[in-house]
Amino acid sequence: MVPPKPDAPPHAALASAKPNQPRLSIGQSQAQRSSAPPPPPPQALTYQQQLEQAKLGKKGNPKKWVGVGAVVVILGVGGYFGYGYFSAWQAKRKEAAKQESNVATQQVASAAEAAPAAPAAPEKELPTLPLTWTLDLDKATIPNSKVSGVISGTNFVAETAMCTAGVLRLFQGASLSPDREILVYLHLNPGQSPTGHVWAVSQDMRDRSVPQVVKRWKTNPRYAPLSKAYSSGYAMKLELGEITNGVLPGKIFVALPDTEQSVVAGVFKASTTLADASGMAAPSPAVAPSATPAPNPAAASDRYRQRYGRKQ
Repeated sequence: MVPPKPDAPPHAALASAKPNQPRLSIGQSQAQRSSAPPPPPPQALTYQQQLEQAKLGKKGNPKKWVGVGAVVVILGVGGYFGYGYFSAWQAKRKEAAKQESNVATQQVASAAEAAPAAPAAPEKELPTLPLTWTLDLDKATIPNSKVSGVISGTNFVAETAMCTAGVLRLFQGASLSPDREILVYLHLNPGQSPTGHVWAVSQDMRDRSVPQVVKRWKTNPRYAPLSKAYSSGYAMKLELGEITNGVLPGKIFVALPDTEQSVVAGVFKASTTLADASGMAAPSPAVAPSATPAPNPAAASDRYRQRYGRKQ
């Protein structure tokens, strides 16, 4: 018996398939395989997730913005009240610092007042300079030195200067019995102060207003000093300043016409009880030395003749 002829061979069915007809595959049809998209690679998936997260971040989370707004409001309110509190605290701190500074200043001032005043620096003592004797007033100069010189052939340094309304004393030794001394009787008018006066006496001036100069010296320390007065024939420059705190500054040059060529010059500060420019009189010293009266030249000459058997 002859088997029936197949309608068409298997490969004929494959060949007769249309171009757009899906093909068969294991487990699923060709149409199903072509319609399903291929799975994205892992890296692409990561990018996709990041993109979605970025879009979500741009849109913003409503809860997140509500929280941020609440924080801003709280900070604003706290800053408003906190600024007032901080300003008040800062003002109190400045006031406390100011009070502490004032207290410290007062304490320093009180300590300065309570502390004893520092002693004044001792005034520099002027030197003694050699002098040139001259009766020419134009050549007479007053050095910036302590009052010194030569009296009757003996060196002289004025240890004390005193001035009253009528007499200037420059002496060495004790006040009552000095070793050497120059006295200038100023011959001022009654009530006239010697402050601010300037004298320039030449050897040829002879007038009652010319001051009288007296030298005193000791030849023996056990005896009283000898004295000699000059009303003319001498040369003198004398300047007196203004009184301050009982001190009268001045400077002098005097040269006497004696055989020993006595000469005394320099600057001095004489103590005085005369009133200063304000009219206030200086207090008297605790132990005021007695003023030496005007010497009597005739009596002094008699004492000298009696002592040494010859005239002075």
